[in-house]
Amino acid sequence: MSEPKETSSDKEIDIPPSEALSTDWYWRGIRLKYYCAPLTQVALVGLIAFMTVGMSSALGGAGGGGLLNTHQSTNANVAIYSTFAALAFFAGTIYNKIGIRMTLMFGGFGYAFMASAYMVAAHLANKATPYIVIAGCVEGLCAAMLWTAQGAVTMAYPTEDMKGRAFSLFWTIFQMGGVIGSIIPICLNWNTVAGNMTDGTYIAFISIMLSGALVLPWLLLPSDRVVRNDGTRVILPEMPTWRSKGLLETIIEDKWIITLFPFFIASNWFYTYQTNDFNAPNFTLRTRSFNGLWTNFFNMAGVWIMGIALDWKPEKYSRPLRARVGLIFLLIATMTIWGGGWIFVRHSVRGVVPDPLIDLTQSKRYTPYLMIYVFWSFYDGAFQAYAYWLMGSLSNNSRRLSHYSGWYKSLQSAGAAVVWRLDGLEISYVSMYLSTWMIMVFALITASYVAFNKVQPHTYDEPHTNSAMFGLEALPKESEKDATSSVVLASTEQ
Repeated sequence: MSEPKETSSDKEIDIPPSEALSTDWYWRGIRLKYYCAPLTQVALVGLIAFMTVGMSSALGGAGGGGLLNTHQSTNANVAIYSTFAALAFFAGTIYNKIGIRMTLMFGGFGYAFMASAYMVAAHLANKATPYIVIAGCVEGLCAAMLWTAQGAVTMAYPTEDMKGRAFSLFWTIFQMGGVIGSIIPICLNWNTVAGNMTDGTYIAFISIMLSGALVLPWLLLPSDRVVRNDGTRVILPEMPTWRSKGLLETIIEDKWIITLFPFFIASNWFYTYQTNDFNAPNFTLRTRSFNGLWTNFFNMAGVWIMGIALDWKPEKYSRPLRARVGLIFLLIATMTIWGGGWIFVRHSVRGVVPDPLIDLTQSKRYTPYLMIYVFWSFYDGAFQAYAYWLMGSLSNNSRRLSHYSGWYKSLQSAGAAVVWRLDGLEISYVSMYLSTWMIMVFALITASYVAFNKVQPHTYDEPHTNSAMFGLEALPKESEKDATSSVVLASTEQ
């Protein structure tokens, strides 16, 4: 899908025909090397996520959105994910109308609005509940839009042999937002051993989020100006909308997709226990932020290890083999890492906190808790990388994959809304942990049908379209037949 609304005028951008298939970009006579390359654009989207979602993740990673009392953050997350699940079907409609830049701008704004609600709650406590719920609904809408645009770039732009590494690049930059975001409260709240974040900390987060939402999207190129490594341009067709019947048709035509539904639901389920039920009640404020700092590093390690492994030597190891090995690895990791975590959970009681709270200066007491927390984060990164790679391996047909991703984001958000509501009902920590562990085991077992039977060495359903139909007349005639591309529309989370 070309995006004429976002394409700069010929007076501002003059690309010589001889450079039409170059990865260099010309702006007012200035040559920007590799600016048209997919990975450059993926990195820019990662930077937007770094300054918006990443900062929001740092707040969540500190437990309770920076609040000692997690009740308000639980209300917020129920509102966020319920709205996200309901509006995921509408995000494609909005994207089709306003394009990728405006979608990302509006999508990033919701995270800043949510941070402002946490700051108000730090002063008003339960009186801020209406504001928290409204802000959660706004963030849910914005998140649906941001992750729709993110999926169009990070999974549509790379060639088939680069999808795992492209997602790893995006996820690493995005997670660095959580790293830097964790350093901010550590520095500003170093002398605080308990309680809420300061107003200055919240203001710093809000300022960074607004900058990422309102400024950085303008640096992105229109998708039809992106040139892949194989010399083809990216062409994004319209996203599925609430009016289309494709989501229902997907279940009818590809009934096996139902076996992935538990996998989709599980993909965000574990965040609730990690942040609100383990990190928030056990540690001092600076230690909670310190946990977020190190766990983001291990999350990136999980993404890169899984992403590189899934793209490893495709000429030697077939894609079906890599799909099966990846799933078996996740199953073993689930039993090992989450099984090991049971030691820390079996005697925990909701409402009973360590006295005193665990602090990072207490190395002997703190180290075992930190180790299990970073292993959970490593697992999270590997799980997310496999989820996106698996969806991308099922087809090269953009419309079909957009329907897969529509189910993915809707069920992922619905699952998150359910588990946050369970946390709000204050069920026991043991029950929360067991629900997390068991749903992941069940999800991997059901996903094995797709990993072992539906992943093919290559997919041949990629649509080919003449470039002239998409307004790419600037391409040389001898190259027009090559100006085609595939897209994989998938999304990520949080």
